[in-house]
Amino acid sequence: MLADSAWIVWLILAAVLIVIEILSLDLTFLMLGIGALAAAGASGLGAGGGIIVQVLVFVAVSLLLLFLVRPRLLARMHRGPGREGLSNADRLPGSQCTVLEPVTAVTGLVRLHGDVWSARSESGEIGQAETAYVHRVDGATVIVARSAPDLEDPPIHGA
Repeated sequence: MLADSAWIVWLILAAVLIVIEILSLDLTFLMLGIGALAAAGASGLGAGGGIIVQVLVFVAVSLLLLFLVRPRLLARMHRGPGREGLSNADRLPGSQCTVLEPVTAVTGLVRLHGDVWSARSESGEIGQAETAYVHRVDGATVIVARSAPDLEDPPIHGA
């Protein structure tokens, strides 16, 4: 009877492995769970050779996923904050803005990407209607200067 319903055993194993993956978030058990789903498919399709073929399918698919897919997924998940991986606030440095109220070391307002932001100056007072550049974000305030910042290294929010 177990041989006739081996696909159910593989599906249960896949479900258990995927639940473990949800708890671990390491992608290892996900790859094994997908291997178990492939073995369930082989069993459901009536693969000749019985349990041996199913185990070989499980091992082959799991190993391929572990060594070919998992490293790429992990690299994508743990990618450093290059410009394309920045949060909205971290994309602001280097942006041009228009001064709405004079910006000093203490107070000011700028229009940035259509929104009004409170601002402080790093380089003395910047007059109304002048152009300024965001150097960094400090909470809900942008720190601006007359010159554009050097953005070789991506900025760290709040730094």
